[in-house]
Amino acid sequence: MMTGCNLRFLRLCSCSSFTTVLYIDYRLHCRRCFAGTLPSIQSARDSLHSSLHTMASFSDAARFLLLTVLGFAGNLSTSTADAASASPESGWRSDLDWAALTSKLSPSASLIDTSYQNVIDECGPEFSEPSPTNHALIDQPSGMCLPHLLLGWEMSWPRPSENGHLNQTFAQALTDIYVDPSYLEGWMLDPTNPSLNLPYKVLFPSIASDVVAAVNFAKEHGLEISVKNSGHSYQGASSKKNTLLLNMNRYTHYAPTGITDCDASILGSTVTEDLSNQPCLLSLAKNKSSLLRVGGGENFDKVYRAVIAANEEEGYKYHVVGGAAGTVSPMGWTWQGGLGGTTGGRLYGFGVDQVVQLEMS
Repeated sequence: MMTGCNLRFLRLCSCSSFTTVLYIDYRLHCRRCFAGTLPSIQSARDSLHSSLHTMASFSDAARFLLLTVLGFAGNLSTSTADAASASPESGWRSDLDWAALTSKLSPSASLIDTSYQNVIDECGPEFSEPSPTNHALIDQPSGMCLPHLLLGWEMSWPRPSENGHLNQTFAQALTDIYVDPSYLEGWMLDPTNPSLNLPYKVLFPSIASDVVAAVNFAKEHGLEISVKNSGHSYQGASSKKNTLLLNMNRYTHYAPTGITDCDASILGSTVTEDLSNQPCLLSLAKNKSSLLRVGGGENFDKVYRAVIAANEEEGYKYHVVGGAAGTVSPMGWTWQGGLGGTTGGRLYGFGVDQVVQLEMS
């Protein structure tokens, strides 16, 4: 008989509310982990082959659209001389006392000015590759790179919009591409394009108090905040212009040492005042005996590596339900349901069903 366990996740919310710790109840199973995973691997492989076959049957128009956009991405990496050396948004809100915020940050945190030039220099080259990968974008110094090139503009399209409203239909987008593609390229290379949707002040918090300081500073000065972990937001929640961006990539990583095996004999039967034993008590009540803690800036790549390392030491007794791609954020994945089709989700349930505790700050 297989025994179950919990994974306890700690992370910061990557949307409008700030969740600093998320405890997620995941199933961890003994020794049959890989046996249960192999069919999922085969399924993923079959799905990939099917997707490639579908792509091969795209219409000429669809292929042209894809190649045109990728072609412009290549120009982003080679035409930097055509763009301004710095966006007019550089030094955003220089009227504010940013030094006051910096003084309240931990030594590992950093606050920087950025510009559209950072996007061109750091993000453009990867999108010009035949097979671009989000992994190459995560650790770029400015924290401005997004998983899809067009996410950097409002409504994910670079046609200039003075009012920020939807200003194109699909027919208009096709017109932009087919009638005169040079316009589209020009819009993408224009650092003054009003449709650009990028923040130009980025804070890399390291611990929860850095986030608290940023929120208090924003509240004091009437600033909006955007929060980015993986950056998968077509609405711009992780890249909105005229906001203070909290990029969570450098937030403390807990997953590498985050697995805890719950021992009922030392937990007691009641929840302590600091709630420290609550996740394990709840997990044991659900017949699961382990937890994994994950930091707010971590992604599933780090989660899976942590579980693999623990399995190699503990005899492959853990299994985690998670996203199909390593660059996916556990936070966004969970709160949008958490479909784990490649990691046993059909057997063990949705990601959102696994949550056992949240820590807020």
